[in-house]
Amino acid sequence: MSTKLQNIDQYSINVARSLIMDTVRNADSGHTGGPLSSLDFTYILFKEFLKFDPKNPDWDDRDRFVLSVGHESALIYTMLCFIGWLDVEDLKQFRQLGSKTPGHPERGLTPGIEATTGPLGQGVGNAVGMATSERILSSKFGEDIVNHYTYVLHGDGDIQEPVAQGSIAIAGHWGLNKLIAFYDSNEAQISGKVSRSDSTDYAKMYESHGWHVQEIDGHNHDEIRSAIRIAQMEIEKPSVIIGHTTMAKGCDSVENDHNTHGAPLSPEEIFNTKKKLDLNPDNFFDFPQDVVDDFRSSYDYAKQEVASWNKRLEERCKDESFMRDWNNSKGLSIPKSVEWPTFKYGDTLATRKVWGAVIEELSNKGMFLVGGSADLEPSNVTTGFAKLVKDFSKDNPSGMNFPYGVREFPMCAINNGIAQHGGLHSFDATFFVFADYERPALRMRALQGLRSVSELTHDSIYVGEDGPTHQPIEHIMSYRAIPNLLVLRPADANEAVTACRVAFEQKDRPSLVLLTRQGLPVFDRNVYPSANNFEKGGYTMKDSTNPDIMIFATGSEVWVALDTSDRLSEKGYNVKVVNLGCWKLFEEQADEYKNKVLESNDNTLLVSIEAGITNGWQKYTGRYGLNIGINTFGESGPGSEVAKHFGITVDNLFNQIIKRMED
Repeated sequence: MSTKLQNIDQYSINVARSLIMDTVRNADSGHTGGPLSSLDFTYILFKEFLKFDPKNPDWDDRDRFVLSVGHESALIYTMLCFIGWLDVEDLKQFRQLGSKTPGHPERGLTPGIEATTGPLGQGVGNAVGMATSERILSSKFGEDIVNHYTYVLHGDGDIQEPVAQGSIAIAGHWGLNKLIAFYDSNEAQISGKVSRSDSTDYAKMYESHGWHVQEIDGHNHDEIRSAIRIAQMEIEKPSVIIGHTTMAKGCDSVENDHNTHGAPLSPEEIFNTKKKLDLNPDNFFDFPQDVVDDFRSSYDYAKQEVASWNKRLEERCKDESFMRDWNNSKGLSIPKSVEWPTFKYGDTLATRKVWGAVIEELSNKGMFLVGGSADLEPSNVTTGFAKLVKDFSKDNPSGMNFPYGVREFPMCAINNGIAQHGGLHSFDATFFVFADYERPALRMRALQGLRSVSELTHDSIYVGEDGPTHQPIEHIMSYRAIPNLLVLRPADANEAVTACRVAFEQKDRPSLVLLTRQGLPVFDRNVYPSANNFEKGGYTMKDSTNPDIMIFATGSEVWVALDTSDRLSEKGYNVKVVNLGCWKLFEEQADEYKNKVLESNDNTLLVSIEAGITNGWQKYTGRYGLNIGINTFGESGPGSEVAKHFGITVDNLFNQIIKRMED
């Protein structure tokens, strides 16, 4: 390599250092030390190796880059300026309301951001999901159409999070050779040196999980280049490049100071650092044109590469079968040929069994559906799906079932990455109570509007003998509180079909489908309204024009409400029963519809019954309503006996309502 090229690279990196310092200083908020530590690797990667379309950040066959250390956002924003997808004015708006440069990277807001990151560790799982998608889609469409790398930058804090370690284990087991991680090992965290809290040999950890491992000087450009090339040549394993780096690299007096992690540098430090880097210390947000031109010097080649890919795709699409599959993968619509299962009155079955029937039908009809269960295939009724589509593995890249093992959090983070990548519709499955292991990833899923579905079975105390550790109590209310997340709790098998359909139809939000372990009778739809009404979130199961009592219920408790209403009717009361299986969908309906469903009078007793905490039902029952549920942890015993113990019975509901009406 020429001295000139070496010099321009170092000059450009120094300019990038200056931009990062100015960006954080101008906002008077943010992180400086980490971005300066990771910069050398990131610059070399973006300039010399990363495959992208300069004109289209969303080009299908681009390399993916995930900044798992989301607090290093000033780093990625600076690199996006080098690419041309942001400009210096965007850097000046860093961390300001409404800007393209928020405090942590946000997918969908900033061009070139593949994943919303910030909570440490999850970006590693996201990258595993993206690399998994690449492998499956490449197997489906061919390497001439799908052939790209996934890069993830993580730090010392990331790797301490179990979600990252679980994801790393899965990636190694699956042999994701197109996944390349850069571990920015600067041995510093916000509170001090890593050695205060961790002595793990992460090189050995990575090796034990089946990764190819390299250790380099993370500031040596030749070592960086060589390591990336070697990683790209690895054909059997994912790769990690452990770069030994220095916090706040290049700074005048605070180099290697952990206090630079989460704070802007002082004006004096920035001034002296710029002098040290042979930059004009009086220039603020200086971005010289020669630096820009050098970085973008390969754009003509990149454009030619994109044009060549477009031509290959055009040729392949002359095959109608290929074009149909490609369009299906892009749109991820439910095939029109799907025959949704139906169940007849008189049947009694657990709603979890509906899930298995639905996902098998979707797969049989050509939906690009992938997913798996957290080692609960028989319980989640995903065994049939697994047998139908086969397990994904290093030896079977076309498999669509993911045997995740007992790894709920990595499972959810990886599925988020699959959704972020595009091309596949993903689901994950576990018991509802274990959704709390997934919760941080579910929150990130909702925040990003990712169209992934969670099947959560064993949705209440009817789990029974497994006891309070396995009985969700507070869960349904807590998940209803997450914005942009559908929580669907159907009351019978046909409603469960509708719930599944609604969940898979969503384009810009995830869904939780809550299903029972115990059998539920199928409603007689000649007596009760169609199960399709469940798509409105709430509907009247039993109407009354002037109700004395209106009972709200969800899931298995709808039957309790209806049977109770029959007994109350025998006592001469007018009773209305409302099935409110998805609050969010119901609140999205037209006011006219909602008012009709909720219609009552000033004297109507408003009652709720649900096998969970009652806090929150006041939204519909008001301050003086009667809310029947469970405000303690559960008990171990047969499900019906546990329900009786907690008063989730017709007798208890009837007696409490009568008592209230007669008071």
